[in-house]
Amino acid sequence: MATATKKSKTTKAAEKAKAEVVEVEETATDTEEVSDEPVKVIDPNMIKKKDIYDHVTVSTGLRKRDVREAVDSLLEYLNKCLAEGKTVQIPPLGKIRSIERGSGENTKLHYKLNLKNNDDAEKKAS
Repeated sequence: MATATKKSKTTKAAEKAKAEVVEVEETATDTEEVSDEPVKVIDPNMIKKKDIYDHVTVSTGLRKRDVREAVDSLLEYLNKCLAEGKTVQIPPLGKIRSIERGSGENTKLHYKLNLKNNDDAEKKAS
């Protein structure tokens, strides 16, 4: 009888080990499903509004709330002007022009940014 008891303990341990293996396999399956989702890649060269808020706050010493209102107002105004087809010229940045391409229903509005070249500014100063 002692032998039967040992077998049942061994059988119970084996069943428990099988159950743990099944749980691990299920967990691996779950992580595989999660990894199938598209991963968002963050471009390190991209500047977001938050970065602009932070930079202006640090460089001016103004409160972040005031900076946020001013930056948002500026961006809304630039968007409005460009949507109306106006050319926006900002000396430190350059010139932004809106260009209509196509005709009729296929007309699309494109924007072209001509960056101010620092070499041109140095030549004019000389």
